[in-house]
Amino acid sequence: MLPLLLIALVAAALAAPASSPAYVVGIGDQNPQFFSDPYLQQLAPTRTRYITPYDSVFKGRDRLDPWMAAARDANMEVVVAFNPPATMRCPNIGRARGCKPVSSAAYRRAFRAFRKRYPWVRIFQPWNEVNNLTQPTARYPDAVVTYYQIVRQNCRGCTVLGADIQDLPNMVGYTTQLLRAFRARRIPVPRVWGMHNYTDTNRFIKDANSSLRKAVRLLPGKIWLTETAGLYRFQPQNARQSFRPDLRRQKRAAESIFKQANRYRRKIDRVYLYQWFASPPSNRWDSGVLDVHGRPRPVYSVLERYRAYFR
Repeated sequence: MLPLLLIALVAAALAAPASSPAYVVGIGDQNPQFFSDPYLQQLAPTRTRYITPYDSVFKGRDRLDPWMAAARDANMEVVVAFNPPATMRCPNIGRARGCKPVSSAAYRRAFRAFRKRYPWVRIFQPWNEVNNLTQPTARYPDAVVTYYQIVRQNCRGCTVLGADIQDLPNMVGYTTQLLRAFRARRIPVPRVWGMHNYTDTNRFIKDANSSLRKAVRLLPGKIWLTETAGLYRFQPQNARQSFRPDLRRQKRAAESIFKQANRYRRKIDRVYLYQWFASPPSNRWDSGVLDVHGRPRPVYSVLERYRAYFR
């Protein structure tokens, strides 16, 4: 009888979250109202992430200021990731033009203005999803190095992530080029990197073939999963690999996030989940923890189970 009891206790310990996780978890959402949501407050996160056009301090403060004010009022530590200007459309398809990296002078001017307006923000991702074709950096890894260097030079003592890489088919090749670009410019290779592992976790990729495993082998230093989630619904622009609305799959994918992070807990320092509120049905993307009525979806129970990680 005793051996059976011992086996049961060991199995329970393996299934339960660690009492002292090696990494911490934050949550991001573009809506400033999410900081006051009671379901979020039950989890008591202290970290969040925000994505904004690199020049929004000049042209988008109607959205930027309210979000930043709400985050500061909630005593959140903020990671800011910069995106293309709102007028840019990538890639250059059909009549779309102008998808090219912004100049170093324009980026420097915008970043200095951002720092002056929000000096309490101390963690930056110089560019979001650098290897995605929706970004002007997808064919110009050297531009990523330039932006990184500008942020480092103008934000002494800040945490600056080397790049924000998405688990796409081009990830290994792009990352290799990026590391080569850092070394060619004689810039110390960053020791903290961002990664989005949506494909791994929502396609339930086996570890032997996972992008995170490849990234762990490629990247020096630590990795932050700066954006990840269980998808409730997603319809890519190319109409391939669509995810129909599925609450059970979303919950299972969220569980796989923590399982994968635990597997590489010596390498991963942080995990940032996205998003909190559901998107309207007209939106191609929905990874909301709450539904359109503001009620928790089944995925919320996963976050409750890992509440100790939101410290």
